Amino acid sequence: MRDVVSEICLPDKVLVFDTTLRDGEQTPGVSFTVNEKKIIAERLAKLGVNIIEAGMPVVSKGEEKAIREIVKLGLNTEICALTRTNLKEIDLAIDCGVDRVHTFIATSDLHLKEKLKMTREQALNSAVEAVSYTKEHGLKVEFSAEDATRSDLNFLKEIYGEVGKAGVNVINIPDTVGCTTPRAYAYLTKQLMSVVKSDVIISVHTHNDFNLAVANSLAAVEMGAKQIHVAVNGIGERAGNASLEEAVMSLIALYGISTSIKTEHIFETSKLIENLSGIKIPPNKAIVGDNAFRHESGIHAHAVLVDPRTYEPITPEVIGRKRSEQEISLSSIVVGKHTGRHSLKAKLDGYGYIYSNEQFEEIMRRIKELGDKGKNVTDIDLQVIADDIIGRVSEEEQFLKLKELLVVTGLHITPTATVRIEVGQEEKLVSDMGVGPVDAACNALQKAVKAFGEISLVEYNLEAITGGTEALGFVTVKIKDHKNKFYIARAANEDIVSASVQALINAVNRKLAYDKNQKSL
Repeated sequence: MRDVVSEICLPDKVLVFDTTLRDGEQTPGVSFTVNEKKIIAERLAKLGVNIIEAGMPVVSKGEEKAIREIVKLGLNTEICALTRTNLKEIDLAIDCGVDRVHTFIATSDLHLKEKLKMTREQALNSAVEAVSYTKEHGLKVEFSAEDATRSDLNFLKEIYGEVGKAGVNVINIPDTVGCTTPRAYAYLTKQLMSVVKSDVIISVHTHNDFNLAVANSLAAVEMGAKQIHVAVNGIGERAGNASLEEAVMSLIALYGISTSIKTEHIFETSKLIENLSGIKIPPNKAIVGDNAFRHESGIHAHAVLVDPRTYEPITPEVIGRKRSEQEISLSSIVVGKHTGRHSLKAKLDGYGYIYSNEQFEEIMRRIKELGDKGKNVTDIDLQVIADDIIGRVSEEEQFLKLKELLVVTGLHITPTATVRIEVGQEEKLVSDMGVGPVDAACNALQKAVKAFGEISLVEYNLEAITGGTEALGFVTVKIKDHKNKFYIARAANEDIVSASVQALINAVNRKLAYDKNQKSL
């Protein structure tokens, strides 16, 4: 590997441009509230990303509000807004107070003809005007030729060359539909570097449609690209973006390239996004998956105990995870009805959770409640409860609250459910029937809440966590509103009917919080 690296022109340092809050939120079912976006932005700044793409302000009033709120945080990182090459959109981004404008226009003949109804000349003029206008207002400007990897190379060289003359700071090369290969992307990067001045940073934005996003990004870096677009856990449109944790650790561990990322915060950031997005990390995911540092083979396990380097390219501590001995130490802290705050905090911190005081108190209450019922609270139970509570919207955005649930079912009895729910300042008590207890409870909930008239349940998943009759049920739901926008939410309870109803309430609270943000500016 060293011989190969010596033959390529690697930059000394690569900038990390995080698009979790923009492209990442375009994951079907993911919808962050304004408060959640602020929490994520603070966590990304702590992680050390160089640029946070906070959103596209023209999308909605809620998006604009979130960007303004993130700017007000005064984080030690650049805040960027995405715009089309439209001067009114750029004005809005500037008015939000961002440090950088990332402006784009499609350049492939397919997009120009079918989407924009523009000629190449019109697209070129629009790009140059947008870059010049942004520079005149004193902001950094990054330009992307959308669908670059399916665009004519000569036209790409022309448009990137012209925006370079207009004063662009960064040119970004998007593989918009993830359809290129590492060798082709490296070639494209090298070709485009030849048409811009040396002080212009080459950036790359890759998608994972063929599971090549990280590989393509690294191939571009080998040609001299000095900035990569990434998202935590690789979330994003369709199959997602290049994964921050995989790309960054590859740059550091495989290429010896420095970044500003404080790698010890990678795991906690990954868990935060898992909780707030509702997108569970696959166990076999590189770097942050549950199996990334587990060894089942006897030969492997023995060797790792002697020297972890035998079967691990990096140590878990590098990204803020715990070595097995530390996990054993954590497991010696037993949680239950007698658990104290220090013990619970040590446990949650050891597993990388980020939580508010209110969330901590709710986790404590749930643990003691289970203990009072005589349940042996396992570490997995604790993690499921923490995932449930931390993944909910904030207290001020919980428009619906379940106060009471009664279900009657049995042989030759039509399942009937009664729910008492708090909706704003009033309470509603409603009963309904269904083909089963969960169906009956959800039907009653829909009768009680007007907002349910606009949504449909498109996915329902129940997972028994620890086994046995007292196992916690972990329910994940995905709902769709009348605008075809999806929302994912989860809930955990030893009563699967309660877990199902709470998950549905959590999902609707996300929808209502989103709707409120659209009207709040």
